[in-house]
Amino acid sequence: MLDDSSNRLIWIAVGLALIFGMFETYNGTIPKIIESVTSTTQATIPVEHTAYAYSADGTDRFSTVYPNLNLLDGTRDFSGTWLNSSSWTNDGYYNGLTVKKCTGKVSGIYKPYKVITSGNYTFSTYIKSSGSGATIRRWVNINNVDGTGTIDFSSNFDWKKDSYTVNLKAGDTVFIRYEVFSDSPSATLWTAGFKVEQGSTATTWMPSASEVQDSDYPTYVGTYTDHNQSASNDPTKYSWKKR
Repeated sequence: MLDDSSNRLIWIAVGLALIFGMFETYNGTIPKIIESVTSTTQATIPVEHTAYAYSADGTDRFSTVYPNLNLLDGTRDFSGTWLNSSSWTNDGYYNGLTVKKCTGKVSGIYKPYKVITSGNYTFSTYIKSSGSGATIRRWVNINNVDGTGTIDFSSNFDWKKDSYTVNLKAGDTVFIRYEVFSDSPSATLWTAGFKVEQGSTATTWMPSASEVQDSDYPTYVGTYTDHNQSASNDPTKYSWKKR
């Protein structure tokens, strides 16, 4: 027959076993229950999505991100001092922006930007090319060192926005230029809308803070509601209203 101290030890052991068993159940099951409840709750809560555009149907410069102001001046019409500009000519407009054009192998037009605050910066530009078999090069220059972030495109493409994000330090001087890199006399390159902005997203072109007018901001705001956390990139899903 067991004495009282032995009985107490047995009951303590049983109690501990129950506690550990409950802990294992909690540790394995409760988080799954919480996750399931969270997912179900998120799926039933309406989410309103917002987008921005410059046309009533949302197709002109559609974006789900509100545009940042440009850190470069003179990008609407290439006003101010732009290097290598003598080799480029004006050739109409794209999205209301002056287009510069060059034919054959010439140095790219550019304007340097000096970084004020350390962090990520995104550079973006609209480019277009005609002529087969040529190479279009994006040069990235940081503190007079070429090559970082440099890439090549095959020629003969319609307008597109090229962008490049890089982490920079205060005091860095940076520029990006585009040019026909290969010897191809008939290859033509067009460029417009240079932009520099803080962050890792290339937002729609805007002028600088000193140049911006109310008409430069997106003209239409679109919204729709569903139960997804991510917004659609289809303009037809949104109801558009003039701001």
